[in-house]
Amino acid sequence: LDNQPPLPLDTLILDERPDDEAVPMDVVFVGGGQAGLAGALELARLVREDNEAGGGLGDVEIGVLEKAASLGEHSLSGAVVNPRAFRELFPDLSDADFPFRQPVEAEAVYFLREKSSIKLPTPPTMKNHGNYVASLSERVRWLGDKAEEAGINVFPGFPADALLVDGRAVQGVRTTPSGLDRDGNATGPDAMPAMDITARVTVLSEGTRGTLSQAWYDWEGVKGDNPQIYALGVKELWETKKPLDRIIHTLGWPLPGDAFGGSWMYPLEDNLVSLGLVVGLDYQDARLDVHELLQRMKLHPLFRPYLEGGEMVEWGAKTIPEGGFHSLASRRHGDGICIVGDSAGYVDVPSLKGIHYAMYS
Repeated sequence: LDNQPPLPLDTLILDERPDDEAVPMDVVFVGGGQAGLAGALELARLVREDNEAGGGLGDVEIGVLEKAASLGEHSLSGAVVNPRAFRELFPDLSDADFPFRQPVEAEAVYFLREKSSIKLPTPPTMKNHGNYVASLSERVRWLGDKAEEAGINVFPGFPADALLVDGRAVQGVRTTPSGLDRDGNATGPDAMPAMDITARVTVLSEGTRGTLSQAWYDWEGVKGDNPQIYALGVKELWETKKPLDRIIHTLGWPLPGDAFGGSWMYPLEDNLVSLGLVVGLDYQDARLDVHELLQRMKLHPLFRPYLEGGEMVEWGAKTIPEGGFHSLASRRHGDGICIVGDSAGYVDVPSLKGIHYAMYS
């Protein structure tokens, strides 16, 4: 907090008239993850119900901008998911219709030492009976298909570069130009200029520490009681020879004493597991490499028997807002804008849950 340079608000928040060729929307969601797609789907349902009841709302143009080239590309992870948000969003479907892999049948929590582990009683907040193991990327793609079926405009490959404002009111976003060389000149067949998208409401669902979300907080002078803190989760998917019959969470080794966090391993299929390590980013040693810690962790006797002879098929990383309730900004909405999901910080760390909170938000 003391050493971070200030955000360039003059380039992230533009008080200027939108381009004459701006694309008009009623509501635009910036970020096509679980929060953005769930919000767009719920809004489309409310509009449809209003029109069917004779409310006269009429057509409402809803857009979802996603920076990845296709939905789900920035959502690599296995997760243990509370299904209640899906059930409420799609009351006509059953759990068997949702993009879940399998129900949680058994679970275990361990305290790790370098060469041994101690099984602990599962804390009440971490009990997952009734929850499901799922792939985040599969869930996002499934929600994206439902959004398109509902007539929502989904635009992958369009990161947002700046908020467009009129005084204190947000009136849309400007996308990032693509196909530029290092000097900022458009080159090649894929070059595309910036595009303005106007909206009566802009919903920022950018994920952890979204640039436009942080810029708007700074611009409005909005803070929480506590500063937000973050963790880095590094993760891999493995095809394995030995099936895993339970979900596993750990604490302790290989984390240093001044860092919080823990690891997990979840069965996605009989021969496919997700594993990873989450480390709070307030550790003191600048040489600490979280990715390297994961490589050491995979050699631990708790994990190695499952990975031996297997093959890593995907890997990635994601940051997580872990400050909790008192790190939420005092206000997460304003004139023409609303902030949801990880951008707002809706993660409950004691239960290791954030996905259904993001969808509810």
